[in-house]
Amino acid sequence: MGDINPFDGLATRYQANRPDYPRSMLIELKNRAPEAPRLAIDVGSGTGISTRALKRVLGVDWLVTGIEPGTDMRRQAHESTRPKDGITYVKGTAEALPFEDGSLGVVNVGQAIQFFDRPVFYAAVSRLLTTGGLLSVIQNNRVWQRSELLDAHETYVETNDPTYSRSYRDIALLEEFEEFAWAEKAERLEQLWERVIDADKFVGTMMSRQTMKPTVAKLGKTTVEKSLRALATVHGNSDGTVTIPYVTELFVAQKR
Repeated sequence: MGDINPFDGLATRYQANRPDYPRSMLIELKNRAPEAPRLAIDVGSGTGISTRALKRVLGVDWLVTGIEPGTDMRRQAHESTRPKDGITYVKGTAEALPFEDGSLGVVNVGQAIQFFDRPVFYAAVSRLLTTGGLLSVIQNNRVWQRSELLDAHETYVETNDPTYSRSYRDIALLEEFEEFAWAEKAERLEQLWERVIDADKFVGTMMSRQTMKPTVAKLGKTTVEKSLRALATVHGNSDGTVTIPYVTELFVAQKR
């Protein structure tokens, strides 16, 4: 992930509209964390949604730092995090993590692994984690296969941006984790759930996607927002809401 964050200009909308993570998945993460050292980092922390979730589930005894290259995202993270939460946000990238070897108990990634040079990142994780330390990747994925609305939205973006594919996050992470010579058996856990939101929240969620930028540049913000509202009307619920199916995935590997 380079110095220019693809979400620059989207941070406020991202924070206001993106969902949190299911507590059950966070508890699975916590149950695999070591007793010490109680130092965790959240890499590609964005507006801090995953960072704050990590802090909540690990507890007050853990020091949690968000690593984020984007100035706009870090600004929003600072604004959205209470001082008493005890979370630090610093500028940094997945490929150059400023920590000592063996110093970390947890390295977490939320919604960002597709942006990393993963081999470089994985090599760094193997050095930085303590024995028994945990690498976790957690992500909320919209399930377009179970939603006419999401399918129509993905088709709309693909039609207006030939460089875009709805399969951009189809990475064989479990297979990559299973190749780690330094780790115990890798695991993938999942939880299916639904989010019922109004049309404004649907538009805000989709407009917070960095993959929408080319479509907005081509058609204009007003036109795109109008099209998204039309999709919500056609494929929405009778009460004006829309139902968004999600699968939350948690990938974990523990250092030997």
